[in-house]
Amino acid sequence: MDQPRKANLCRSEKRVLLSARELSHAGLLSDQLLSFRIIKRDPLPIYLQIAEKITSVLDQHSILTGTLLPPERVICEHLGISKMTLRQAYSVLARKGCIEAQRGVGTFVLGKRIEKQISGMLSFTEEVTARGCTPSSRLLGLTTTPANHGAQRFFCMREDENVYEMTRLRFSDEVPLAIEVVQLPQKLFHGIERFQWETESLYDIMDKQYGVKLSRCCSEILAAPADRNQAKLLNLRIGSPLLVINRKSHSIEGVPVEFSTTSYPGSRYRASFTATR
Repeated sequence: MDQPRKANLCRSEKRVLLSARELSHAGLLSDQLLSFRIIKRDPLPIYLQIAEKITSVLDQHSILTGTLLPPERVICEHLGISKMTLRQAYSVLARKGCIEAQRGVGTFVLGKRIEKQISGMLSFTEEVTARGCTPSSRLLGLTTTPANHGAQRFFCMREDENVYEMTRLRFSDEVPLAIEVVQLPQKLFHGIERFQWETESLYDIMDKQYGVKLSRCCSEILAAPADRNQAKLLNLRIGSPLLVINRKSHSIEGVPVEFSTTSYPGSRYRASFTATR
């Protein structure tokens, strides 16, 4: 079997396995919710009882991110409640970052927020692997282009010099978690398009193939709404909040080598850093 066909088959098998996991978690979540009974004499409002039950199920059973909740109609009929009451419960959970609704799709589990350490300098691959998950990527584009204004200033480039611009959708256990756009000086990384960017780590390639060892970076954190393309790639609503991190990285020789912008779903990430005085 030729390599491209074999690789596609492996990805297909992995997708089937993941679907089986999703179905298993959806079944578990449905069973738990549909076995729940409202206590009408409880002083706790019904919508909060439902919210607490869903929270308890998510915490106790580690429901997979992306798992769909049962249809609203099914839950309402089983519990004997109105859609207004159920949506009040969902509103509580959405504010906590536990679930998210998508029109035409349904309501799905977000899982616990991932902590993004701003003070470190790990690659996406290193971060995901450190959490015990499997990183992967989809290459959306790799072109040679004039640097944008910010990159041109950072790299101290002439107007006739080009950069490689690589755009990837980054996954953790097949769940889309980031859109990464990286600009690299062409003169430092000739032939970078030959690598398999669905599985390779950029920082690893920089080090082992080009002898470029990273030393420090400066990161800028922004909040921005997801546009139509970003929302589609990250399974979000248009306008959903994104955590955007611009990174400028230097080699141990002090040479500017990377100018990147990575957009994370705000509902799945939280940024943290440590400061000393």
